[in-house]
Amino acid sequence: MKQILIIISTAALLYSCGSKSSASNSSKINIPKNFIVLLDLSDRLINNPSQTDIDTSAIRVAFEKFEMAVKRNLVVKSKDKFSVRVIPQQGSNLPINNFENSLSIDLGSYSAAEKLKKLNEFREQLGNRIKMLYQQAYLGNKSSDYFGVDIWQYFNEQVNTDILDGYNNHVLILTDGYFDFEDKNRGLNNSSQSTVSRHLMNQLKVANWKEYAEKNNIGIIPVKLKPNVNFVISGIQTKTNDILESTKLSYLWTKWLTQSGVQNVNIPFVNASSGKIKSLIKDSL
Repeated sequence: MKQILIIISTAALLYSCGSKSSASNSSKINIPKNFIVLLDLSDRLINNPSQTDIDTSAIRVAFEKFEMAVKRNLVVKSKDKFSVRVIPQQGSNLPINNFENSLSIDLGSYSAAEKLKKLNEFREQLGNRIKMLYQQAYLGNKSSDYFGVDIWQYFNEQVNTDILDGYNNHVLILTDGYFDFEDKNRGLNNSSQSTVSRHLMNQLKVANWKEYAEKNNIGIIPVKLKPNVNFVISGIQTKTNDILESTKLSYLWTKWLTQSGVQNVNIPFVNASSGKIKSLIKDSL
């Protein structure tokens, strides 16, 4: 009789542990995902003739990751979100709100019966909507036609509104990495930090630039960001003869986001071909 009770107790304990483990794993799997693609549509669009194709590939692979999350959580139960956001630019008449609305989908806002249909419709229209966005974002063939986007201001005022509690948040930023404007007087500066990269890059023109930057706290002025985000910065590229420029920009981005409270910053590559960018972003998001 004692042996039977021991067997029953052991089985009950194993079942209990298994149920808790299963519930825990299910809970982790069912955490909804929130994918945000943040676009810098400044003169980077004309500095690289392939930039539109590269960006289009990046947006598509982010959407593919979103679809994978949707299918993993079952479409009818999905609360996953995907959105494209455009950093405003002075002098541009781009209807940002219209494009952001058409390039965003929140499956949590649809009934179970609607979800698959809405997802399929969004996928079918995505390519044309991206194409229209980049056509209308074109302001001219000279850098002076583009004022420059204020990445710092956007992060200070807007990014947190898209980062959701209770979600796994992933933010993909498509940018050349510069915080600069046509107006040289724009931006905030103090002795060691700034909201524009030109001011900082001038200070890093020394052989031991990283040691100098650490010692003097050279960097972008921090903002307050929610920590529960995976930030991926894609497309950083060199504009000058400084062969370390992209490395310095990556350093400034990582330091800035970390000082702003972000726990996971990923800058896996500088500007790459549209083919290569797919596998790189898949591994990062």
